[in-house]
Amino acid sequence: MEILYDSGPMTKEEMASALAARKGVAHVPSPHSLSALLCKSHSIIQLGKKKVENSLGVSTKHNVYDIDRDVILCKDELIHIREPSTMTPKEKVKAAKCLSCGRTRIKPEGFDECLTCVRITE
Repeated sequence: MEILYDSGPMTKEEMASALAARKGVAHVPSPHSLSALLCKSHSIIQLGKKKVENSLGVSTKHNVYDIDRDVILCKDELIHIREPSTMTPKEKVKAAKCLSCGRTRIKPEGFDECLTCVRITE
């Protein structure tokens, strides 16, 4: 999610390349694995499609994804939209079920709802 926040809208293939270029990433997920992760988060949105040409010259359209910037206003807020399956053990201890939507998230300090519910109702 940090890559999307830092770099803006990307396809799964562009995300995989960006992850491979980052230091500290031991295993770069395949585009299929990234797809599964992207589908789990309600704060990652599909913006449209991008025409991509493969090595054989065949053009295909790939989905373009980005962080929902109406919900996430700064990089520090990314922790509030993570799915339990992508949280560290310490983050899982802090997570609780949102009273509005029922999703398990780390809630912003002083709120009973997750960040998405807080921002949508503002």
